Amino acid sequence: METILTVLSTLGVGALAYSFAGVIRLSRRVSDLELIRMEVVDLEGKFEKELETEAREREALGRDTLDRFDGWVSSTDRRFDKLWTDVHKLDRTINPNKDLVN
Repeated sequence: METILTVLSTLGVGALAYSFAGVIRLSRRVSDLELIRMEVVDLEGKFEKELETEAREREALGRDTLDRFDGWVSSTDRRFDKLWTDVHKLDRTINPNKDLVN
């Protein structure tokens, strides 16, 4: 009977030591996962900042391109308006009696 109790108590102590070692391993894994989670949160924050910066830069580039295009269009409009006026001045100078020809 004492032999059975000794074997059972030895098995109990072994099982308890094995479960304690399992808890320690699990605790280490949880710690590692917590570190990884914190790194992921940091990377996510950096990614969001980079994304916002990139969006702002693209928006500014778009506005700059649109402003340049508007300037080019208005400059071209002024040139063609001047040309249109010059053509009509020449037409009146070369053909002053245009209304009589038709």
